[in-house]
Amino acid sequence: MIPHVQLPGPADGWTSRDREAVADEIGGICRREGYFFVHNHGVPAELVKEVYAEMRRFYRLPSEEKSKYDATEKSQFLGYRGLGREKSRTHSGTEACEQYRIGNTTPDLALLESVDFYHEHFPKSLELFSHLTRLGDGLIAACALDLGLEEDFFSGYLGTPLHRLGLNYYGASHLSRVGSKVDYAMSPHVDLSLLTILDQDEPGLDVRDTDGTWLEVPSVDSALFVFLADYVQRWSNGLHRAAPHRVSAVRRDRMSIQYKHRPDYGVVVAPLEALTGPAEPPKYAPLDTGSDYVAVLRSILGR
Repeated sequence: MIPHVQLPGPADGWTSRDREAVADEIGGICRREGYFFVHNHGVPAELVKEVYAEMRRFYRLPSEEKSKYDATEKSQFLGYRGLGREKSRTHSGTEACEQYRIGNTTPDLALLESVDFYHEHFPKSLELFSHLTRLGDGLIAACALDLGLEEDFFSGYLGTPLHRLGLNYYGASHLSRVGSKVDYAMSPHVDLSLLTILDQDEPGLDVRDTDGTWLEVPSVDSALFVFLADYVQRWSNGLHRAAPHRVSAVRRDRMSIQYKHRPDYGVVVAPLEALTGPAEPPKYAPLDTGSDYVAVLRSILGR
């Protein structure tokens, strides 16, 4: 059973009392499942439809046109990841999807082209990105309150945040085209972010519950799906659960919109002193959102 949460409207209008109410509602969910649907989030449904239309237009472009926006370290991994480009972290093959990333960059790394170059096909997606950033800010403030921290605690780590929006296309033929030997299109993993907010136009996403059972996440009209990720689990020393997830083998073409709420480049994420002690020693090693994160992307993208 996937929990459902009613929010008090658009997150940029929440009062401290609203954030406390959200914290009360999601607190137990964050400590148990780590995933839930949100309703009454204030993200316009028509805007989401327009983003899917942008995605369809881009993915219908010829391969040579899409490849102009190839995601590399020199693009700070913005741009296009073609079919078979991303290596699996759990098997010897590749992921059976095409992907595109828009979002923020950091002045700490070189950037081959202007950010506008990688965003030029996606004006509506950028508008949605702003809505989801505000929602992410509200949800992470509620997470902080549930952990007994100040509501703005995590904002101190955001700095110049590396929030990203993934625009993903899983074609019904993609598994066979990459010669996959597994029965899922995206390998099981936990996101390297604080939390992820997702919409899908067809079912396909699975989450793993605390018993190890994979649950299919349905498409729910007007709701967005939220799951906690590595950084919240690591900072909270496991009090909040990161949700392992995957994409199953799809029978029909599927697209998903996947927003990742991330801190600044080079922030070291480690169990917080306030949440550890002799009775609760740190369970996780420190992770650098700069060098460690880039190393993961280098390993899965290969260039």
